[in-house]
Amino acid sequence: MDSIVTKMVSSVFVSYNPNSDVEQTLAVRLHTIGSVHGFNMILPDRTANDKIMSAETKSRILQADYFILFSTTQLSRVVYEEISLAYAHLQSKARILVIYDQSVGISKTYQDKFTCVGINRSSRIESIVEKIIEEIKKVQVKRNAENGFLSVLGGLLLTGIALFTLSALDSPEIPNRQKKPKVVRRKPLKESKKSLKRVAV
Repeated sequence: MDSIVTKMVSSVFVSYNPNSDVEQTLAVRLHTIGSVHGFNMILPDRTANDKIMSAETKSRILQADYFILFSTTQLSRVVYEEISLAYAHLQSKARILVIYDQSVGISKTYQDKFTCVGINRSSRIESIVEKIIEEIKKVQVKRNAENGFLSVLGGLLLTGIALFTLSALDSPEIPNRQKKPKVVRRKPLKESKKSLKRVAV
C-alpha cells in the first residue's frame, strides 16, 4: 500500500541561480509550501559559488517528475546543466518550466529543452497566469495533459507566481527598478485559481 501512495506523490525540483538571494529565498519558500500540500519538493545541493552541478543534485533531478525555476537574473551555467539533465530525464518541455523577469531577459541557449515564459512582475497575477497557461498549452500534448503543470501543479504554480511578483517590490538585483508609491490592488487568489481550473487542459 505504501508503494502505491508513494507513486501518486509528484516530485518537483525547484531550482535557482546560485548568485541570487531572491531566487533562493523564493525556492525555499515554495519548497516549504509544496511539502505542506503533499508534494515531494526537491532543492539543488549547492553552495553560493558553485559553477558545476554536483553529483547529489544530479541524483535529485533524476527523482523529479517536474522542474521549475523562477529567475530574476540571467541563467547561470549550473542551471543550464540542470535543465539539460532534466530534459534528458523527462523528455518533455511541458514538465520543465522557467519563468523569468522580462526586464532582465534570458539567453536562447537550450530553450528547445524547456517551456520559457517572460513576464512583467508588476503585472496583475491574472494576466501572468493567462500568459503562462498559453505557453504551456503550446508544448503540452494531449497524451500527457493529465500529468502536466496545469493539472498537477496548478495551485503550487499560482503560489510561486504570487511570491515571484511580490519579490519585485524590493529586489536589489534589478538596479534600475523604480519603486511605485501607488499600491497595486490585486484580486483575491481565489479568482486566479478559478482561472487556472477554467482554462487548464
